[in-house]
Amino acid sequence: MRALWAEVQKAHRRHDLPVAVGIGLIVVLWASASAPGTADERATGYSALLYALPIMNAVVMPVGMAALASRIWDAETKGQTCKLLFTLQSRDSLFGAKTALGMLENLLVCALEGLALPVLGMSQGFTEVLNAGIFLWLLLCTFCVNGMLYFLAFLLSIRLANQVAALAVGFCGALLGLFAAFMPPWVSYLIPFGYYIPLSPIGMNWDADTRIAEMFLRPLCWPLLAFTVLLAAVLARLCRQAITTKEV
Repeated sequence: MRALWAEVQKAHRRHDLPVAVGIGLIVVLWASASAPGTADERATGYSALLYALPIMNAVVMPVGMAALASRIWDAETKGQTCKLLFTLQSRDSLFGAKTALGMLENLLVCALEGLALPVLGMSQGFTEVLNAGIFLWLLLCTFCVNGMLYFLAFLLSIRLANQVAALAVGFCGALLGLFAAFMPPWVSYLIPFGYYIPLSPIGMNWDADTRIAEMFLRPLCWPLLAFTVLLAAVLARLCRQAITTKEV
């Protein structure tokens, strides 16, 4: 707990909280701008937002998680304080504290999205009833994919002296995630940055003749969620190994 409290103090001086809140607000504002407006659209308002949020996350979160991960390791890189830190605390405690802080910030981002959805529904007058199970599934998937991307960016930040590398990978990942949204479903399984989309519980059928979009429930993709968690665990282990073997 002392190691985590030290990381929280560092985060306060780095102003990590406004960054995490800003990441969540970007998605919220984007969602509010695309919220259904007509009476017919409000009848499927929640389904439309639940369909759109994974696409928004695929664009925003790779960059957002890279920004958070690089900031969390930024002080150790700029100040070259690893040697000092490793004499004051164990490497495992440093990894554990930074992981806990990253997941707390990830939880904050997901909580903002979770709070925004019913608020948008009430403010826009949606007549559709929000499916709580689907809503919780979407938040769980968002948290898991965010965590996986966080550990990927964290690993790059530890291994590379230049923190821009993690952000560059995040930007490229955002483009790939957006690309996956408009490709056949099997393509999205090959792009971890865009796992928000195949994990989405809402699909859409578009009729070009009538120009009517029909939302429908898709089966929950438990195998892909399990693979996401496994990939996050592997990346977390690599991060721990990178800190343990880091030369100072």
